[in-house]
Amino acid sequence: KIKDTFGRFMSVEIAEKLLSEKKVNLMGEEIEATILFSDIRDFTPLSEKLSAAELVDFLNLYFSHVVKPIHANGGVVNKFIGDAVMAVFAPIFGNAGHEEAAVRAALEMKRALDEFNALKKYPAVKAGIGIHRGRLVAGNIGTEERMEYTFIGDNVNIASRIETETKNFQTDILMSEDVVDKINKDNFKGFDFVKLGPVVMKGKSVPLSLYGMKPV
Repeated sequence: KIKDTFGRFMSVEIAEKLLSEKKVNLMGEEIEATILFSDIRDFTPLSEKLSAAELVDFLNLYFSHVVKPIHANGGVVNKFIGDAVMAVFAPIFGNAGHEEAAVRAALEMKRALDEFNALKKYPAVKAGIGIHRGRLVAGNIGTEERMEYTFIGDNVNIASRIETETKNFQTDILMSEDVVDKINKDNFKGFDFVKLGPVVMKGKSVPLSLYGMKPV
């Protein structure tokens, strides 16, 4: 019952590990991972047209579509931030090929969004997805009264900023060169990885090379 309740509000993988306290260092540890951020485009104008109940229903239906590909590819949903979702793919959660898993999830999320829009229950929406990899800090953060197992670090911020750049490059999926260098492109037949950068990220002095995916 406890695991079921946890699973409704966080990833089942995290819930199980929090309950067992065997494989996750709740005090904080540095891990290798790939981070995925997804965000709805022009969400504010849409939200202003919906009542509070309609907005909650819209988001729940939207997330029910786009979260499935994350779980199907071994990703962990860390948090929902308004209309955005942050997911982590990492060996600590049994995902050795985390870079490829995140890219596969992104492609499947695009198809899931098409299915959501095909319902025609709400105006069609578009979403941007940003992917980056690197070292993060994972652990319990908060106060004695309320703790949250989450992921923080510079690479999390970069992934979020990459997602923001999808608007500027007018593309749905954007990833760092660090991700592209780690994947086997033969596993993504039918797609070309197109260099779209470099971009100078906020707070960074060295430009970051970014890549999009184009069907061939």
